[in-house]
Amino acid sequence: MTFARIDRQSISLTGPEPRVITPVRDELALLPHFLRHHRQLGLAHFIMIDNGSVDGTTQYLLEQPDCAVFYTEESFRDAAFGMDWVNRILADERYEGWLIYLDADEHLAYRAMESTPIAAFLAHLGEEGADTVFGAMIDMYPDGDFLGLRVTGDGPLHASMPWFDADYVFRPWPRRPWDPPTTEFRLQVLGGPRCRLLSRLKIERRRGFVHYTIANQVDRFVDAAPLAWMPVIARVWPVEMPAQHKKPINYVRPGFRYTNSHSCTNAALAGETVALLHFKFCHELQQRVRMAATEGNHYRRGLSYHQLDAGLRRWGDRPLTYPGSRRYGSSADLERLGLIGSAVAALWQGGAREVVTTAERADARHA
Repeated sequence: MTFARIDRQSISLTGPEPRVITPVRDELALLPHFLRHHRQLGLAHFIMIDNGSVDGTTQYLLEQPDCAVFYTEESFRDAAFGMDWVNRILADERYEGWLIYLDADEHLAYRAMESTPIAAFLAHLGEEGADTVFGAMIDMYPDGDFLGLRVTGDGPLHASMPWFDADYVFRPWPRRPWDPPTTEFRLQVLGGPRCRLLSRLKIERRRGFVHYTIANQVDRFVDAAPLAWMPVIARVWPVEMPAQHKKPINYVRPGFRYTNSHSCTNAALAGETVALLHFKFCHELQQRVRMAATEGNHYRRGLSYHQLDAGLRRWGDRPLTYPGSRRYGSSADLERLGLIGSAVAALWQGGAREVVTTAERADARHA
């Protein structure tokens, strides 16, 4: 299989300016929104890794003057779910500087981003000695029939998918008593519409290492199980909430690498967090869920996608909005709840055991 840069732009992959790196596959509907949002933040260099798109994504990216485009038809799964491609580029180019790793359905949001260019935000991080930033994935959704909403090229995505859950719990990931000591701070994010589709926040908040130890036993056999068995395994196996966190912003130096799509070797966490506005709950969701489940090309052969598909079937055509929904207008709406800013950083600074966000608490504080 080949892995090569295919654009004809004279775009350097090194230099002082921050860059975005993004694996894509058939993202034509989302890419105009993705690029427009991040260009507005002041980003001007994009490294795109196209994994065999067939919907026009490749040609669209080749027409963008600020996109360096790599192309491969290698297996996403065999490439450590895209991380081998990202690490390969960083090593080959001897990349050094700030890098922002995002998926095409994620829009970076940070405190006061409407008036603070990304370069100024990153300069502040450098001044405090941070080399990595924690980010929570905040699922966005529309009014009414979310699976019926089709993404178009007009207007910002948050205008058509303006709602997000205000109720989240941030806590250290449950550790087993026999796990070896580690200096890595692992943070778990509970909440959002995926939690409501699969379980309830009250239930998930009570779960500890016993539940996760049992759920993780699937790793002993899932790779050897026939793909046709996966729907059955998904029905009987304990549900583990999907990881809703990343370290999307990192200062890359020689030796840096992403260990998976949610973490990396950097450990000097910033004193504030960012959010990734996650625009997945629309017409394309069901198609992508079923594609991931039938291909078996994702983590645990698509087990979580099978379980999410079952959750969508149970949910039916009800809207996702509920009393804890809040409408997104600007980064201030996230900061007011503590979803971005300094509130969650209290966990790794030793000032809190968990951080809970609720709309009612935020409304009371700002009344």
